[in-house]
Amino acid sequence: MKVIYSRAPVRVCDIGGWTDTWFYKQGAVINFCVDLYSYIRLVENNSNSINIISENLDLNAKIKDYRQIEYDGILDLLKAAVKRMEIKSGLDIYARSDAPPSCGTGTSASIAVALIGALSKFSDKYLSPYQIAELAHKLETEELGLESGVQDQYAAAFGGINFMEINYPAVKISNIKVDNKRIFELESQMILVYFGSRSSSEMHLQVIQNFKEENESTIKAFDMLKKSAYEMVRAINSEDIHEVGEIMNKNWEAQKALHSMMTPPIIKKTEKLAFQNGAIGFKCNGAGGGGSAVILAEKGCEYDLKKTLLKEKLKLLPCKLNFGGLEIY
Repeated sequence: MKVIYSRAPVRVCDIGGWTDTWFYKQGAVINFCVDLYSYIRLVENNSNSINIISENLDLNAKIKDYRQIEYDGILDLLKAAVKRMEIKSGLDIYARSDAPPSCGTGTSASIAVALIGALSKFSDKYLSPYQIAELAHKLETEELGLESGVQDQYAAAFGGINFMEINYPAVKISNIKVDNKRIFELESQMILVYFGSRSSSEMHLQVIQNFKEENESTIKAFDMLKKSAYEMVRAINSEDIHEVGEIMNKNWEAQKALHSMMTPPIIKKTEKLAFQNGAIGFKCNGAGGGGSAVILAEKGCEYDLKKTLLKEKLKLLPCKLNFGGLEIY
């Protein structure tokens, strides 16, 4: 009986996020992968069906023929991977994620990358990390007709700290090397705060509409987001980590300018609390509006800042950098 395991990380602190989209086209993003994984376990079952089980969402789906898959809102992304990889039968697929739902860290892309990687191994079809990321993006946009940027899939496949120059949907990806001192600082001083599940579809539609109508403040905000990504490439290895915090703040200000829904009360309160207690940088992950945020603490303030956040009943997630990307065994 063949059993295959895979896992892929998620990303946080996506500087330049929103510019990796079909409507902006020529964008730039730098993001940081962390050890919050999406896991896949494939087990050969000697049957005529494929069973998909989401362990942490308590959902399941059965496929009898990949050519007749119907998307009904239940594990559709995983079904799409089975269809595109043309997996015929005899398989149990178990999926789970460390990151909570709608966290804003690219979890859906991470699970898609992990599943495509495992299915490629199962069916003896070699796919490179780039090909896996490319296909994972197509699952969302071509198969399911969803809005999707391109940064999350490439981050999950490659791992590390990556700078991406985007000519949508093509991605030129460059891994950014940092020394051990900077890794230690980032892992010690970055705090990942989870606010709860959120839906950003209404905000997405309005931002896209504003961009199409060439709204001046929207265009200015997008250009600043892209500029921030290039600035972070230069700052990430600077002697003073405060430069990293300054660019996070600049990016967040541009992000907030896109829509009023970007900062619901819980985010406003957390941002204010963070800077009152030793933060030097703040940025919501992904589209924003909820989900999660990364706070960069002043050196020596990390512990007290975490205690303050926990007193406010906020949930903190692990935030150790990941440099392995997709792993299959």
